[in-house]
Amino acid sequence: MRISTQMIQRAAVDGILDRQNVLNKTQQQLATGRRILTPSDDPSGSTQALAIREQLGQLDQFNANIGRVKSRLEAEESALDAMGNALQRLRELGVQGLGNGVNAQGRRGIASEVWQLLDGVLDLANIKDGTGEYVFSGYQTKTQPFQDNGGGNYTYQGDQNQRRIKISPTREVQSSDPGNEIFHDLDVAAGGKQNIFKTIYDFATDLDNNTPNSDILTDLDTAMDAVFTARAKIGARLNAVEQQEQINEDFKVQTRTILSSIEDLDYAEAVGRMNLELVGLEAAQKTFQRVQNLSLFSSL
Repeated sequence: MRISTQMIQRAAVDGILDRQNVLNKTQQQLATGRRILTPSDDPSGSTQALAIREQLGQLDQFNANIGRVKSRLEAEESALDAMGNALQRLRELGVQGLGNGVNAQGRRGIASEVWQLLDGVLDLANIKDGTGEYVFSGYQTKTQPFQDNGGGNYTYQGDQNQRRIKISPTREVQSSDPGNEIFHDLDVAAGGKQNIFKTIYDFATDLDNNTPNSDILTDLDTAMDAVFTARAKIGARLNAVEQQEQINEDFKVQTRTILSSIEDLDYAEAVGRMNLELVGLEAAQKTFQRVQNLSLFSSL
C-alpha cells in the first residue's frame, strides 16, 4: 500500500479531531454535571434512569392529586363545621321557642333568626371548592346540589356517586361526599324521613304560627349527628392523604438518590480525565505541526 504525505497529515488531523471530541464530551459532562449525555454512553444506565424518571413523574402526579383532594375535603370540612355551628344555634333557639314564657310575638322574633339560619345552611350545602365545582353534588360537580322549590320542598339535584382520586400506585381516596347522604333521608321524631332543610323550615313555620313542636330538638340532634359524623370521616381522610403525601415525598427523595447514583458525574474523576485529555490534545497538535512540514523525502 502506498503511503502519501497527504495520508500522514490526514491521520494526524483525525487524531486531533478525535481527541477534541473526547475533550468536548468531558467538558459537557462537567458543565451539566451528568455522566450520561446520550443513551449510547451507558445503555443500561439510560434505561434505568428513564424508568426512574417515569416513577418521579407519577409521584408528582399523585401529589398533585393529593393537593386537589385536600382542597376539596377542606372546603367540605369548613362547610360542615359552619353548618354544625348553625345547627347548634338552631337548637338553642328551639329551647327558647319551647319556653312557656315566650308569647306569639317572641316566637315570631325567634322565627326570623331561624329563617336566616335556614338560608345559611342551604348556602353551605351548595358550597363550591377552589375550582368552582360544587362539593356536595357527587359526580355532577357543575350542578347545584340542592334546590329550594318553595313551600318547604327541597330537592337534591346531584347524584349518589363518590368521587375517588388516586394518591399512590395502590391507593385511592374519596374526595367528596354526595349531599344526599348527609342532608337527606334523616329520621324524624314523628316517624319517617326528612331532609335537614325541611326540618328547619317546619321549625320556623311552627314558630311563626305560635305552635312550637317539641320534636324539633330531637330532629335537630339527629341532623347534628349526621353532620358531625360526616365531618369526622372527612378528618380521617385528610389525615390519610397527608400521611400519603409525606410517604410520596420520602420515596421521591430515595428515588432521586438512586437516579443521582446512575446519572451524576464524579467531578474529581472527570477533572482528572479532562487534564489528561488536554495533555493528549496538546501533544497531538504538536505532532501535527511537525508532520505537516514533512514529506516522504524529508528527514526527521
